[in-house]
Amino acid sequence: MPFPDPNTSIVATSEPMADSSPTTPEPASLSDMVDLLAKTGSLLLQHGADAARVEASLRQMEAGLGIDRIDAVVMSKTILLTATRQDAHHTRVVRAPIVGVNMNSLNEVEQLLGLFQQGRVTPEQLERVLNQIAALPHHYSRGVIVVAVGLACAAFCRLFGGDGAALAITGVAAAIAAWVRMWLNQRQVNYFLVVLLTALTASLVAGSALWLSQTPQSALTAAVLLLVPGVPLINASVDILRGHISAGLARAVTSLVVFLGIALGLGIVIRLLQIPL
Repeated sequence: MPFPDPNTSIVATSEPMADSSPTTPEPASLSDMVDLLAKTGSLLLQHGADAARVEASLRQMEAGLGIDRIDAVVMSKTILLTATRQDAHHTRVVRAPIVGVNMNSLNEVEQLLGLFQQGRVTPEQLERVLNQIAALPHHYSRGVIVVAVGLACAAFCRLFGGDGAALAITGVAAAIAAWVRMWLNQRQVNYFLVVLLTALTASLVAGSALWLSQTPQSALTAAVLLLVPGVPLINASVDILRGHISAGLARAVTSLVVFLGIALGLGIVIRLLQIPL
């Protein structure tokens, strides 16, 4: 089957699905079904889904897999799930890697699960398409991401009252910082060290506004906004409100440490360059 274009829906371009009449296939192995559940949950979690969304998606697969009951505990990066069929139980612990928010992948998985729940996709087809989704490249190229981050941070600088020089410097600083962050992530550097080094890079470049702009504070503030963990903070609030306290607190603490890394990077540059606040 040809590899799908990342700009099109995998669910729509996959090979023809099974007969649309609802069927409940008898799974050959409970262990294989748990592996499929683990793959689905990990894919959702690593691309930015909250805990309740992951649990609901896993329970959505019960009937199609021929499983009597699925119990799942979802943390910020870990899933503990147990599947029960008649008198047999199988438990699996899955640790989801940190990949980053990808709404395109989340949408593909949810469409696929909808078709699976309707009986239009077999477990074998489900696993095959999930592997395709996991192998998809980012929806946008690195160059597009770098330019978009620079423009976004420059726009925030303008909102903060920055002049033309501060706006230009912020755009360059944020773009360079975005490239540095992707370069460090590619080499699997510690997540929090990536935050600190990216904040230092953005702040050092933005610090040149001290000599070229009348509003250097706006440039410094806006240049590090690419590091603000917006989705994790939203997920933390959603998880806590829906009763997933452990997952919510873990996300909240992670976000707090990210803010501390941003503050430390900014503080070091402000101290070195003696920038007035």
